[in-house]
Amino acid sequence: MKEFTTTIKVRSYECDIYGHVNNAVYLQYCEAARVEFLETMGYDLQKLKELNILLPIVRIEIDYKRPLFMNELIEVTVKWTGRRKSSAYFEQQIRKLPDGELAAKAKVTWVCTDLKGRPQPIPHLLLDAVKKHFGPVPEQFD
Repeated sequence: MKEFTTTIKVRSYECDIYGHVNNAVYLQYCEAARVEFLETMGYDLQKLKELNILLPIVRIEIDYKRPLFMNELIEVTVKWTGRRKSSAYFEQQIRKLPDGELAAKAKVTWVCTDLKGRPQPIPHLLLDAVKKHFGPVPEQFD
């Protein structure tokens, strides 16, 4: 499967008293990239909600590799790496541009639920959209 990539500029208010991006903001960068990943396929969060689909994050494991600073450009990637019946696994990277130096990497798990938070199978419309835009979806495993 191909990676999805987006570019973000670090804003001054994302930096802490040390002058670098606060660690919690890295999670926001990852979230922004996942939302854009969905939007690229024609599924914004509101449309998914109208289809009775929520994709809450249930786990994020992040490794911080280097600090980021105000006005730097970063590239954030999303790669779908695995799935089960109701959950999907992603790897994300945040890299400084233009050199591509790794700033952080994350492993993310989301679960597909209905509007009441009950797990449901990942819908074929989403799997088909991923395949169309990014290539084969990782095989389901138990």
